[in-house]
Amino acid sequence: MNSWLQKSTLQDITRQLRELLNAGYLANEHTSVIVHDLDKMTERLGEIRRAFPDETLHTIAIKANPLVEVLRKVVDCGFGLEAASGPELHLALAARCPTEHIVYDSPAKTRSELTEALEKGVVINANSYAELDRIEVLGVSGRIGLRCNPAVVNAQREATTMVAIPGSKFGVSMEKLVGELSRRPWVKGLHIHVGSQVATLEDLVEAARRVVAVAREVPSIRWIDIGGGLPTRYRSEDPGLTPDAYVTALRAEIPQLFDYSLITEIGRAVQAGCGWAVSRVEYVEGDRAILHFGADFALREAYQPQDWWHDFSVFHADGTAKDAPSRVYDLYGPLCFAGDRIARVRSLPELAEGDLVVMHDVGGYTLSMWSRYCSRAMPEVVGFENGSLRVLRRREQGEDLVRFWSL
Repeated sequence: MNSWLQKSTLQDITRQLRELLNAGYLANEHTSVIVHDLDKMTERLGEIRRAFPDETLHTIAIKANPLVEVLRKVVDCGFGLEAASGPELHLALAARCPTEHIVYDSPAKTRSELTEALEKGVVINANSYAELDRIEVLGVSGRIGLRCNPAVVNAQREATTMVAIPGSKFGVSMEKLVGELSRRPWVKGLHIHVGSQVATLEDLVEAARRVVAVAREVPSIRWIDIGGGLPTRYRSEDPGLTPDAYVTALRAEIPQLFDYSLITEIGRAVQAGCGWAVSRVEYVEGDRAILHFGADFALREAYQPQDWWHDFSVFHADGTAKDAPSRVYDLYGPLCFAGDRIARVRSLPELAEGDLVVMHDVGGYTLSMWSRYCSRAMPEVVGFENGSLRVLRRREQGEDLVRFWSL
């Protein structure tokens, strides 16, 4: 199987889990840990680079995993970063990303944020004509693009992560776009994004087809940002989509796309499969098990269980895989509301207090959506690189939470 589609094996997780236990994790206060496989992430970045033309500017969406140590590794691999807010722009700078490799996307950029972005020379994708008017007043400089809505998804398929539907707040309609761009020849790029995890290959290709049709009518357009949206294999049977297959389809269907300089903004498809989390089982009562992460960590999984799925594995406290008769469980987190449930009716080896439960494929869009409800402390995040363990973010202490909520 293509390495892009490979999920972390039980053997990989067992080896890394034992290293965690040897280092003293999952005892006393370390009730849960988040693990990111930096080697796997590096391999995936390499697959993206090999699939696209050499001159493509590849950026990784910061919102998928905003840990500065992870972002620095991305930058060290020659990739840029996509910022979806002013603070994410600062995270990109903290990660030592060259400013010309930062792409700034947001539907709500303030005048001060635009001024800073223009001064620093980052790539700016405006979300509206009103934003373009602000940029013109502030002083056009650097690479300015405009996000447009290809509207390739109909209302029946609408989901919270779909952004290319009619009436979306993201981007301008394709109607009258050529005329508006002709009046703004300083806009040199066009930006599209279909959505995270919900786009099909057909959606992605059709979105690119529609934006190329516009670009070919506007001589000032020099580059096209095709966004991200490649689906992640959360279930083992999910087909996924490799960068190579994506580019092959684009070349076959829209060869004119490659007449332009390209930008990508892949996030979830890189990060999700590079991470897993482990929690100690604190209590078991009948078909209910209480863990030390829940909706604080897996927000979408708790609120939209019909749309999000994660595999789970069970280990003994010593890190050996548990091979016991299976029972059906609901897995609950530590928060004080009934919806704090991250898995329903799962057949798992019989659980006991002190067992370890691993949640797979959490490297993207989990930690970044952390909830402060009940003021649960964020667990330690560690990374594995070249077989060695290193801390990516220290576990929060009680005083950190006091600081967070204090003047």
